[in-house]
Formats: sequence, structure tokens, C-alpha cells
Amino acid sequence: MDLAIVSLGLMDPLYTAFGWVMRVLYDIIGNYGLVIIVFTIILRGLMIPLGINQQKSTLKQQALSGEIAEIKRLYPDDKAKQSELQMELYKHHGASPMAGCLPSILQLIIIWPIFRIIQAPLKHIMHVSSENLDKIGQILQGMTDAAGQPLISENAAKAAATMNIPLLNALEANASALSRVVNEGLINLDQMINVDFLGINLGLTPTYKPNLLFGDSMWTYLPLLLIPLFVLATTLVQMKISRITMLNRKQKEIDKERDKKNPARAGQTQQDSSESMMKSMNIIMPIFMLWTTFTFPAAMGLYWIIGNTMMILQSVIIYFLFTRKLEQAGLNKPEDKSGEVMKEVKDAEVAH
Repeated sequence: MDLAIVSLGLMDPLYTAFGWVMRVLYDIIGNYGLVIIVFTIILRGLMIPLGINQQKSTLKQQALSGEIAEIKRLYPDDKAKQSELQMELYKHHGASPMAGCLPSILQLIIIWPIFRIIQAPLKHIMHVSSENLDKIGQILQGMTDAAGQPLISENAAKAAATMNIPLLNALEANASALSRVVNEGLINLDQMINVDFLGINLGLTPTYKPNLLFGDSMWTYLPLLLIPLFVLATTLVQMKISRITMLNRKQKEIDKERDKKNPARAGQTQQDSSESMMKSMNIIMPIFMLWTTFTFPAAMGLYWIIGNTMMILQSVIIYFLFTRKLEQAGLNKPEDKSGEVMKEVKDAEVAH
């Protein structure tokens, strides 16, 4: 069975749900850019509880770092025993190593349907059938503009059902083509989505090519460069804020001080899995975001900008309302908090 077909089938409910929400928002707001902004705020807002759980799990793991270092010291050659006792510690204190990864994994899952919806808003938001889109593509390919060129290319006509933007731009620019497809019942006027936002065509793809940036279409493509610039700026700010608010620097100071007092434990402090994940994402995500910004319609970049802004606000709010209070309550002091689980470790230490 084709894996791609299976994957797309699994994503169908997300296409339907996201497209339905965006259609409702468009009917209310009537502006494609504002629809993306509001939709992103709603989507990221629903993920805030996951962010809170991520912070809880991170702090709990940091609070147990001393006990995990002790386990590693007592069983340096027994990885199975180390893993068993660590899992018992995590279970006893309600800490989950996977909690720090879940928000990032979820973002990767939901981004695929967002890609497709932004590429095909007529299909997923306005509910124009694939069959009608293919017919519209054939009609537009057969019609010419004032210069005698086809309204869309052959490739665009073939991909009409999955890449609606060329169709949308051609129909908006050519009244006779729009009149024809409407009269043939292939699309209704209220299904024509307006992709202009603050003077920027969100249906166009940002480019770095000089002939487009400084040619006849200069004032169309040059403003689009604002999108990748804001994507990069908000990404860097978001990563900086996340490092400041999510990583518990006090715990690192405690670990260093403990290692000085007890050299036998030096280098055995448990590494925070969420910190490791964050370091990887700090490299991957900016590259990924810029690639999609210069590959997909500008609406994708707008989604990243609002998503990054939401993540900045989420990090700040969670820190001041939750994380800082836990730190001030002393959850990161290096006392033994492991209860019954650490008793086995202590008994083993006496036996040694």
C-alpha cells in the first residue's frame, strides 16, 4: 500500500476541521490575512496546556537530577538498572521525559495540513471540488492574456486541485475567465477568496531573484520580502525567550556546586531531555521556516510570524504565572525527594 496515500488519509480529518474553521472565520471576517492570524492564535492557544505540562515535567526532571546522578554513580555499568530506577523516579514524581517533546511533535503533525490548506484554499476553505478545479485549470490553460500567453501554465493546470493559487490569481486578473467559469457552474463568486493583506498578495511566493525584485514586478515582489524578514526575526526572538524562560539556570549552578563538593558525582548530572530537544530545534526550525517561506505562498510566512509571536507570549506568561513561582517555592533545591525509590539506592550504597 502506498505510504503517501495512507498518510494523506490519516490527515483528512485535520484538513476537514481546519478548513471548516477557516471558512467560518472567513465568512465572519472577510479577510484572508486576518483569518490566518485568528486561526493561528486559536490553534496555538489550544496548545498552551501542553506547554504548561512541558514546563512541569522539565522542572520535575531538574529537581530529580541529583538523585539520577546518584543512581548512575552506584550502577555505572548496569544501564538496565539505571533505566529501571530512573523510570520509577519519574513515575513516583509524575515526570515524563516525553512531555518536553510532545509540543514539538504536535507542531510537526499539524503543519502538514496547514501547508496543504494554504496551497489549496479554494479546495479546503471554499470547498470547490477537485473535479471543478481540474476543469477550471484546463479552461485557464486554453485562454490567453493580452500578450497572447496562456493564463496559467500546463504544469499549473495539471496541479490545479492541489495548487489553487495560480487559478485564483488568474481568475482575479481576468474578468472574462472568471465570468466563464462562474457561468459554467464551476465556482461561485462567493467562493473567490481575496488573498490581499495590507497591500501584500499572500497567494504569491516570496523570492530572492533580482529579476523579480527589481524588474517590472518590483512593487509586487519587493514587499513580500518583509515576510521572510519577520519570520527570521520572530524566530530568533522566540528562541532567545525560550532559553531564558524554560531552562532553569539555577539548577545548573546547583549541579556545579555539588560537583565541586563531591568530585565523584562530577559529570553524572542528568541532562534535561527537553533542553537537548530545544538545541536541535533551534537549528532545524529557522532553516525549515525560511525554506517554507521561500517555497510556499506568503500566507505560510504569516502563519509562522503569528505562531512565533504566540510562542513568545506563551513562554513569558507561563514563566511569570507558573515557572517562577515553582522556582521560588524551592522545587529545585538539591534535597533528596525520591522517597521509597531512593531507599533502594541508599541500601545499595551501604552494601558497596
